[in-house]
Amino acid sequence: MPKTLEYIADHLPKVTVDEVRRFSDTVEVRDAQAFAAELEAFVQERLESVDLPSAMEIEVETVEQTLARKAAALRADTRWAPRETEIQRGRAAVLEAFDQPHNLPLPDFARLANKSRQQIYKDIEARRLLALNVGPRGQRLPDWQFDPVKQRLTQIVLQAAPEVDAWTLYRALSEPLEGLAGRSPVEAVTADSVDAVAKAVFNVLGVH
Repeated sequence: MPKTLEYIADHLPKVTVDEVRRFSDTVEVRDAQAFAAELEAFVQERLESVDLPSAMEIEVETVEQTLARKAAALRADTRWAPRETEIQRGRAAVLEAFDQPHNLPLPDFARLANKSRQQIYKDIEARRLLALNVGPRGQRLPDWQFDPVKQRLTQIVLQAAPEVDAWTLYRALSEPLEGLAGRSPVEAVTADSVDAVAKAVFNVLGVH
């Protein structure tokens, strides 16, 4: 028997006595159980007599084989790598954001917050403050963190997303979101909406 039909035959449901009763209006069945067995044997015989064309001969895939085949179809032949122009464009975008007036050098932020630099460093390390870094140019901190409500939102996001880098968090907090009527989270947040706005940020970050 071809493999396709063999698979079908092995997985074909058995004929039950209840199914035999469907014939009661057409024929008189004296022994339903015996009739069911005979009908089962008849179906098997008919399947064995079928001769499929070779083009219909297929191998039945396991779940693992199916997943492996689909995964292979999605795998690129070569690994993606950013081109030089893309790297330069990304670097320029980072520097432009870093130099925004609201991103203050650490000494200025510490002075305006009336804290020592050492305390600011500790707050950054403990993820109580968001700080941006561009290599030798030092660290800068968004000045929205002087606002108690915006600082609370920032801290909630920092604490809930410890594996997410600072630049990703910065963009998630400062860029407009459709769910916030086109406003950024730090613009939209109020004392009564901190949790709701934080949830919107988590949706963008994929943090649950």
